Amino acid sequence: MSVPRTIAVPHKAPSLWEDLAGVPPAFLSAPAADHAEVLVVGGGYAGLHAALTLAQNGRRVIVAEAGPIGTGGSGRNGGVVNAKFRISYSALTQNHGIEAARVMHDIAAASVTHLEDSLSRYGIAAQYQRNGTLSCAHNARAFDALAADADWQKSQLGVTGLTLLDRNQTHAETGSTRFCGALFTPQGGTIRPLDYLYGLARAAARLGVKIYTDSPVLQVVEKTGHICATVPNGEIRADHVIYATDAYSAITHATAGLRRAVVPFRSAMVATAPLPASLAQEICGQARSYTETRRMMRWFRREGDRLIFGGRGALGAVDAAGAFARLERAMVAIFPQLKTHKISHRWSGHVALTFDALPMAGMLSQRQHFVAGFNGAGVAMSGYVGHCVALGLVGAPVNLGLVARDTLPKMPFFALRAIGVRAITAGYETLDRLGF
Repeated sequence: MSVPRTIAVPHKAPSLWEDLAGVPPAFLSAPAADHAEVLVVGGGYAGLHAALTLAQNGRRVIVAEAGPIGTGGSGRNGGVVNAKFRISYSALTQNHGIEAARVMHDIAAASVTHLEDSLSRYGIAAQYQRNGTLSCAHNARAFDALAADADWQKSQLGVTGLTLLDRNQTHAETGSTRFCGALFTPQGGTIRPLDYLYGLARAAARLGVKIYTDSPVLQVVEKTGHICATVPNGEIRADHVIYATDAYSAITHATAGLRRAVVPFRSAMVATAPLPASLAQEICGQARSYTETRRMMRWFRREGDRLIFGGRGALGAVDAAGAFARLERAMVAIFPQLKTHKISHRWSGHVALTFDALPMAGMLSQRQHFVAGFNGAGVAMSGYVGHCVALGLVGAPVNLGLVARDTLPKMPFFALRAIGVRAITAGYETLDRLGF
């Protein structure tokens, strides 16, 4: 089978993070031939953390990124750091038992600790603020559910620090009168995601990792004793390969298997122009990260004197003006005081949804490994899972709980995924409007 030598790297609108991050790291495209002990496909959080851990354990590593560093979701997300999965711990308990839920809770907590340790270890200045997250109830039913979940986490998992806020306290915290109350979780906070990614790339390069940008891996063939990866200018030979392409696994044939295991979902964001000091203090004055409890979740956070507002539901392969318009209307509904304030940036990135709402890590063969499916909560988790996969590859004991998979799951009715996403989105929006 012939292998195409060029691909179309996804178009990306300029983000606020690019303006704030300054000059990106400069790397080279892959040469005609190279070799390493481990080839990492994908230069996001998962891939770079895997490379860092391997390099620290004396392995020769190559990272191949299809575009510039920051092309994918790791450089284009909202910079929200949290210790959670898309599925609740009580739901995990119903499906898998309380011990499995406890393991997953520990993994989530460890992912945030790992991010914080990495910032310190590699000297990365990414404006990280560990000031917690606030889940804001959009109606009374949702507030009752938050209260019940807090009680359950305290009694079953021994979680401490969770605090319920009433309507007035939530108004004081957020600057919005739209919420019935909120649940504060102390772990996590906010970060400049592209600064974090650039810092990881520079740290990996200092440790001797070869990082090739604009170097898509077009095909991987497993041969006796090694794998052979085709890149536009030639081939890379390695003992092992780690696929860390997540929601961008459809770019080339090499990650076709991962492509069928996740559904890419566009997450859109807008950023306001700098706000007057009094308005900036009124809106999200504690500068935490905030989410709604609606099924079609919206989230918001401050970045300096700007507000960033994001959410799911920006359907389609490219950015669309209508999606950003819906997002801006939702922002003004929550913060009417922003009605006449200008938007300076509009951008999006893809997140990878899995059928069971959990990340995945495992082996396709003894030489081929994968990480994927962080469901929009991967700023801390994806790097931690990449780190753990690398530890496992060098023989260290790791426990990834339900994240570890014996096989690569396949998304049911994959051919109908676009129709399914649109149908689910429409259904969720209807339920949100009806208050359920």
